Amino acid sequence: MKKILLVEDRTPRQNNFMQETQIKLSDHSDILDNMINDDYEACYQAIKEKKFDFTPYDVIISHKSAFGEDYSLIENEFKKYCKVHSKTLVLFSGGVDSNYYLKEEDWEQIELNSKTFYSQHIKLFLESFRNGLTMPLILSYGEKWKINILLNVLENINYILESNNGCMLYKRFLSSSNIETLEALNINLYQVNLEGKKITKDEIVKVRDDILNHIESLIDE
Repeated sequence: MKKILLVEDRTPRQNNFMQETQIKLSDHSDILDNMINDDYEACYQAIKEKKFDFTPYDVIISHKSAFGEDYSLIENEFKKYCKVHSKTLVLFSGGVDSNYYLKEEDWEQIELNSKTFYSQHIKLFLESFRNGLTMPLILSYGEKWKINILLNVLENINYILESNNGCMLYKRFLSSSNIETLEALNINLYQVNLEGKKITKDEIVKVRDDILNHIESLIDE
């Protein structure tokens, strides 16, 4: 059975969040290895010594500062492993202000705030995973994750339209709009016509209108 690894060094915080949401992570122990307390210490040591077996896990979740001074090194090991073996990496921290999503070929990475992670979203994610759907964006956007992602990108594009009167570098448009998160939706998006390396305001408007149409279609489902 596919499983999820969750590494959390701050057990009291996890307990507090779970009390607030009335979620019992132990109810999902068939698919979730929740590394807290002594399990966390053993996991930490095994990872440091490169003896930890990641093969049972399709999703690796970790608090961003779970490994203290070793975290940068271990985070890079996580990323390397997930890239090579086509796994999903989820990092959470109280210091993350906005959701981050990266998808490259067969692997995905998400970063989100601890409060968002330990919300009802985690229950939805675990239930979806048990049913065969590995969709990490549920952790960031919840039950209506498709619409919420589209709305988030729409808001970014509207801000771009208000702030820019002419052309802008397409690379900057991609990063500012966060439009690449829409790849996870598997929908047909408007194909942009570029002027060299730039996108015109008219083309941005067409992208925005296309996203609005997709939102309306999802609402009507």
